Amino acid sequence: AWVAERFNVARPTAKARLDRLCAEGLLRRGPRRSSVVPQLSADDIADIYFSRQPVETLAVRTLAASRNAPPDAQRALNLMRLAAEQSAHGDHTEADVAFHRALVAATASQRLQRMHDSVMGEAQLCIAQVRRNASTDLTELTARHAAILEAIADGEPDAAEAALLVDLDGCRDMLLADAAALRGS
Repeated sequence: AWVAERFNVARPTAKARLDRLCAEGLLRRGPRRSSVVPQLSADDIADIYFSRQPVETLAVRTLAASRNAPPDAQRALNLMRLAAEQSAHGDHTEADVAFHRALVAATASQRLQRMHDSVMGEAQLCIAQVRRNASTDLTELTARHAAILEAIADGEPDAAEAALLVDLDGCRDMLLADAAALRGS
């Protein structure tokens, strides 16, 4: 009822959107309970990055095989550079997510994009929950993304995959360490 009133929509519309957010993992609901934003655990973080890896690996290998460096990924990388210069963590996170979405979108596979979209909402929630207190080196993180795009442009699928794995594994490990530090504080 609150969501329907707050956003001036019908109650069935509000319920449908809440159900969809629950299905996407952005909200959780228990029996006879309101929907709440979940606090992601270490297992959740590890699983989110585990789930991203095969989809994004296929995307970068496919793009590199055809030397297709997507312009939208380059724009997102430019925004990451700007955000890094300004130490704007929130803007960097948005550009980071846009970068990865652009890579998958450039494959032109609607199914691959739907699979990726289903986990990226949780990935963005995870990053936002953990990174708000983290001391992330945004310049180094941006350089990792540049390496992915360079390998794609150079037509090197193995190098593109390796650069992607450095990024995903590094982000996962950073988020796990930051989450542990937050739980310890």
